[in-house]
Amino acid sequence: DVIHDLPPVPPPIKDDGALEMWYLDDETSKPALTTASLKPGKKVGAPAPTMKTLRELGVVLFRVSMNDFSVVKQIIKDRDYKHTDEIKVSQTAKDDSFLDRWFQEHYAEDEQLRVVMDGSYYLDVRTKQDQWIRVHLKAGDLIILPAGMYHRCTLDEDDYVALYRCFQDAPRFVPINRSDSRADSNRVRLTYLMNLKKGDVATQNGFL
Repeated sequence: DVIHDLPPVPPPIKDDGALEMWYLDDETSKPALTTASLKPGKKVGAPAPTMKTLRELGVVLFRVSMNDFSVVKQIIKDRDYKHTDEIKVSQTAKDDSFLDRWFQEHYAEDEQLRVVMDGSYYLDVRTKQDQWIRVHLKAGDLIILPAGMYHRCTLDEDDYVALYRCFQDAPRFVPINRSDSRADSNRVRLTYLMNLKKGDVATQNGFL
């Protein structure tokens, strides 16, 4: 077989128009998963977050082709991801307990990579001011979340998403919930907070 070199990883997307995102209103920000959680929940009168806002938090976005996974493979190699899996989420494919856990505010001790293979979903990420930014991710979006950053996920009203997930060290997803009394004293969380104070966590993590 001919071995082809993988292409270089392109820089993360910085165009503000590349991603739908907004600050959440009070109702949708609530911790319990309800029918309101599946709605956009845009906060009226709030300024639109920018890609720079996400980079400050350590979140970066790539756009990938579903017909060519070479960029994904190169990112996996460059970022030293060791484990992958695939999940399909809908209200019929997953039970209520999974959807509730998915929506619980949490972080991971490893950097996380997610590729939306099909469908769409909402990713909520915490800002420095402890507000929620809701990011609407769709097929072809590849998003990377830093270790130690609080976030949560939910379906949108289309009720289906297929995700390809990558993990650096843990062989599966192991969330640290904010409700855990030890969550904020965890070394990974403290390191993230220290990086957040320095600014532009994405650049600190090696994303230009």
